[in-house]
Amino acid sequence: MVYPQFTSFCFYLLTYSVIFTKIILMSPKSNNSKSLLGIILILVLLALNAYQWIVNSNLKGELNDKKSAFLELEKLNTELDQDYEDALKDLEDMRSDNQELNTLIDTQKEELAVQKKKISGLIWSERELGKARQELNKFKSMANQYLSEINTLKSQNENLSAENQNLQAENTSLTAEAVINKSRISKLDSMRDMLSNENENLSSSNEQLSTKVEIAEAIKINFIEVQGYDIKDNGDIAKRNRAKRIEMLRACFTTETNVITPAGEQEFFIRYTAPSGEVLYVEELGSGMLTDKLSGETVMYTASGKVDYNNEDLTACLDWKPNFPLGKGMFQIAIYNNGFNVGNGEFKLK
Repeated sequence: MVYPQFTSFCFYLLTYSVIFTKIILMSPKSNNSKSLLGIILILVLLALNAYQWIVNSNLKGELNDKKSAFLELEKLNTELDQDYEDALKDLEDMRSDNQELNTLIDTQKEELAVQKKKISGLIWSERELGKARQELNKFKSMANQYLSEINTLKSQNENLSAENQNLQAENTSLTAEAVINKSRISKLDSMRDMLSNENENLSSSNEQLSTKVEIAEAIKINFIEVQGYDIKDNGDIAKRNRAKRIEMLRACFTTETNVITPAGEQEFFIRYTAPSGEVLYVEELGSGMLTDKLSGETVMYTASGKVDYNNEDLTACLDWKPNFPLGKGMFQIAIYNNGFNVGNGEFKLK
């Protein structure tokens, strides 16, 4: 920069030189005047040269300052570009198969690009070296923070991946155990079905055996005879063959010897069937229902009675007094003991 005092001095020197030159030219002493004029001109030229040198020196200094500032800006921009490229490379190196992680990396790269553009504007547009340096430091901190976040996420993902592998291994183990258990269960089911079938067979066998035992315990009848009676006023009875005069039917039967049947009281059930095929059934006179264990059918019976049995041949009689007149014809009689039909016969009423 040219100093103002020196500029003013040069201006006054030039002005007075012009004035002195005019005075000398108007002076009658021509030679001396010319000599003095030459000296003045020389001084003026020297002053002008000095001024020009100072101006050039100042310009050169300003140019060097601007060049130095430009170099500093360029250096800062180069540092920015390098840091930006390094940050992008570091982020790209962090990419993996995890989509969430890759999305975060793309977002961070965009944010770094925005920050770089801001710093470039401070460097070249605003020439704010100090602010640009501050923002560059923030840029570096941001890049380091992003890398730290990515590393943390990668570490978490690796831990989750390891846990997932462990879970898969456990799942594989559990699946294998499930297959083994399923096979065991299948075998147990087969054994259970087999045992169930055996149990059913045993139950069936037991039922059959029980039926056989019950059949064996039933007391068979060898002889049956039915006689009609008329009951007199004094209680005596008289045999009758005509249906209209019969007031009581007496069935007498002879049993076989059965050593299997427990000795003691035995109940016999008698069923009378009329010639029409209708069972003589009067509930208030002791008629009822029983189950034929051989056929499983429900059977109506006319009357029942109990006798003492001592595992030997026995003759017993059971009476039934109908409260209605009996019809003529051939009647059927069936005797049941222990749920089985143990004897059958017929008789005729006139």
